Amino acid sequence: MNIRPHHILCIQKFTGHGYNEEFTDHMKAVVSKLKSKPETYITVREGCDDLCKMCPNREDEACTSFEKVKAMDNAVLRVCGITYEDTVSWEKLAHRARKQIFETDAFQRICADCQWAELCRNTEV
Repeated sequence: MNIRPHHILCIQKFTGHGYNEEFTDHMKAVVSKLKSKPETYITVREGCDDLCKMCPNREDEACTSFEKVKAMDNAVLRVCGITYEDTVSWEKLAHRARKQIFETDAFQRICADCQWAELCRNTEV
């Protein structure tokens, strides 16, 4: 599965809300798969990934929120010590993000400009 860096956070904080029904249903399916099969290998991708397929902010192969999400992606890479094209099990990747981001003040910095930030702050991992 291909996942862009900031989506490592989104998947763990997902509560069933999304941009629209198609996106939300797709996100539920991805989250369900990763919960049931945490050994699934994830390749960290730059740009649109498997979650972006149903996103209304996607035009062709690009995100209309490119600058904002690129900054979030870069912060996740830096804080978690991962790079694009790394391939790691979901379980290990999620654990690293929990320890390095959710259990520190990095979460507030990385996600401050996200429209879902308030919902995520109130959602346990």
